Amino acid sequence: MKLDYLFSRRDGGANRRSSRNEPRFAGVPGMRGGVPALHDDASEPYSTPMGRGARTGYRIDPRNMSPRQLADWAHEMYLCRMLSWEEYCMAGFPPELHPHYNRTVGALTGRLAQPDAGRNMVRVWEERLSFMLRYYDADEPDVQRVEKLLRLLRQQV
Repeated sequence: MKLDYLFSRRDGGANRRSSRNEPRFAGVPGMRGGVPALHDDASEPYSTPMGRGARTGYRIDPRNMSPRQLADWAHEMYLCRMLSWEEYCMAGFPPELHPHYNRTVGALTGRLAQPDAGRNMVRVWEERLSFMLRYYDADEPDVQRVEKLLRLLRQQV
């Protein structure tokens, strides 16, 4: 073949990888099965936003939550696998966090972006759900996503 020279061995048959001396983990003290051992106190269970609130006094109040806090909450819920990617995209990217909000949506509505102003996010999502139920079927995936977000927000109260 024309390209056989690219795949031929240069050293006449000896495998280059077998001749290299690479570091190995086996035989090093403090290692189990070739992997460094962790101390028992170093391993902590996966934390969830709800679990963290019980440990540190950190409490999320969805009745007085800013869009930026909603984005952080949605990101944590996505990392904990409580939200799917589509649900995270719906809740985790509020329009007010977009840098051009004031020039686009804000210019049309006459309201400037207030990404750090607290508002009742449960009511905001209830209004969005009622709007969607007027124009969508109840079994649409977007409607079900909003219902799930509302359930999770109400659990935080």
